[in-house]
Amino acid sequence: MRKLIAAIALTTAVTAATTTAASAAPAAETTRHQNLHAWTLLNENGPGPNPGERLTALVDARNTDGRARGHATVQHVFPGNHIVRVEFSIDCLTADGGAVTVTGPIDSIHFTVPAGETPPPAAPSTWHPETGLTFYPADGNGGRRVGLAGANALDYSAPAKATKCRPTEPDTWVIQGGFSLRR
Repeated sequence: MRKLIAAIALTTAVTAATTTAASAAPAAETTRHQNLHAWTLLNENGPGPNPGERLTALVDARNTDGRARGHATVQHVFPGNHIVRVEFSIDCLTADGGAVTVTGPIDSIHFTVPAGETPPPAAPSTWHPETGLTFYPADGNGGRRVGLAGANALDYSAPAKATKCRPTEPDTWVIQGGFSLRR
């Protein structure tokens, strides 16, 4: 159980990243027709591989006439096969300066633990805090980043850290995959 709590704490550190000055102004483009498809393998420790862990983000979102819809899944697999999967519905899709942001309320959090271990308590049925992902274009060195923001996966009374339609600071590195925004 201690391993699971440590694993969840690590995931919480990633999903509870606070929004910063980069989120001071809303993203510029929200009313155009847009489709975002993304799959990324991420590393919160740097641009290289992260043996023993697998952090992925999967997004399928569309914005038609200013109304965003879609679904996103962020999953973190830890050593020992401890898994935390967060799913959320997209209620905002914006693009600003090459960065693309999706935000929305958490639909569910799923914990998977090895046989014989007790998972953390389930979230209350009324708990749906805003969470978000921001995909950034490659920098001058070809490095790509993603920002994650959300709520504490173990403290259901804690408020969400994401703000609807606002980008989040890049805090993870893309190891594989990427995103495609079509207009």
